[in-house]
Amino acid sequence: MLHFIEFGSKKIEFIIKYSTRKTLGIKVSPDKTVQVSVPLETNMEEIEKWVYKKTRWIFKQQNYFDTLDLYDTNYEMKSGYSVFYLGRQYKINIKISKKEEVSYLGNQFLILVKKKENASVIFEKWWKERAILKISEIALPMMKRFEKNHHIPSKINFQEMPTRWGSCTVKNKLIFNPRLIHVPKRCIEYVIMHELCHLIHKHHNKDFFELLTLKMPDWEKRKEKLDKYRQSKEI
Repeated sequence: MLHFIEFGSKKIEFIIKYSTRKTLGIKVSPDKTVQVSVPLETNMEEIEKWVYKKTRWIFKQQNYFDTLDLYDTNYEMKSGYSVFYLGRQYKINIKISKKEEVSYLGNQFLILVKKKENASVIFEKWWKERAILKISEIALPMMKRFEKNHHIPSKINFQEMPTRWGSCTVKNKLIFNPRLIHVPKRCIEYVIMHELCHLIHKHHNKDFFELLTLKMPDWEKRKEKLDKYRQSKEI
């Protein structure tokens, strides 16, 4: 059943999920729906007060999902177009050649192709291969340090996800979005550490954030920088 509260001229709709948990919790999904998890005996008045108290946070999360630009993966590949690579912006330069490859040339990517219409496919293949290589290089030493105190999986996995940079499944499978290759190394490190901490604490509760802060004291600054990259159409 859908419930709602009014906050000024705005209205927040939410779904209630009763469980055996001892505290109240709120989850905002990428589609901006709000789910409130509450103990079995919680009355409606208490739930509404809790949601009202969290309205600013809810609006912030919903606005955050509005800025996500990871859905748009169909971009036009042509000379003059620019892309981010490890946080730096590079111009695209496409040239006709007998061979097909991608290389750095100063502040640009030089894409050699037999036909210009091949450029998107060639570049897509190149950056995904680079993503797996570079993100793995960054993750390996972090995982080794984390492993000194915690059990971790032996490998990481890659998968394009429309609304996430990374994921840790219930079976402790670590998955990273190859599009992380577009953002700075410090942001990639944040996503890796975030998911490593989910191996220990599955939910964004107090224990999770305490562990994340212990492992990476400046994670909030890194996350703030990462969120800015979500808004760019060049990612």
